Amino acid sequence: MKLILILALAASTLAAPAQEKKPIATLTVAYTYLWADQGGHYRANLNGWNVRPAVPLGRGYSMFLSFTNYYGKNAKGSVNSHGFTLGVAKTVFPTSHIKPSIFAESGDVRSSSAGTITHQYQAAAGASLSFPLRPWVSLTVVPAEYVFLFPHSDWRNDYNAKIGFTFPIGKR
Repeated sequence: MKLILILALAASTLAAPAQEKKPIATLTVAYTYLWADQGGHYRANLNGWNVRPAVPLGRGYSMFLSFTNYYGKNAKGSVNSHGFTLGVAKTVFPTSHIKPSIFAESGDVRSSSAGTITHQYQAAAGASLSFPLRPWVSLTVVPAEYVFLFPHSDWRNDYNAKIGFTFPIGKR
C-alpha cells in the first residue's frame, strides 16, 4: 500500500508541467496613429511613437507608464504633442497564440502648435492584442483606443491605433 502511494506521488510530480517563468516587467515600443480632434469640427492625422514599460501585478493585471509623441500639421501649422500617462491593464481570455487585454489610463498631454504650449488632462481606454512570436518578443496591436482630452474647458474626442513589439525584461 505504501509503495502504491509513493508511486502515485512520484507520478503526480513528474506529470505536473513546469511552472512558466513570468517576466519582471515588459517594454513595448510602437508606432502610433492619432485621429485628433482639433476643435471647431476639424480633425488632424498625427503620427508618432509610443514607449510603454509595464509591471505585472498578478491575476492578469499590470500597471504601466505610457510615453507618447505625435507629430503632424493642423490648420494653425505644425503640431508636436507629448503624452505622459499611468494606467492599468487586464489580460482577458488569453491563449498560447493570442493575449487580448483591456486598459485604462490617465495623465497629461503637452502640445505645442503655432507657438502656443498647452497642458491638457487625458483619459483613455481601449483594447489590445498581443501575439507571441518568440519567447523574447511579441507583436502588440492596439486597434482601438478612445482618448478624451480637456483643453481650455473644451471636450476633445480622439481615436488612437498602435502597432509595435513587446519585450519581456527579466524572469522571476
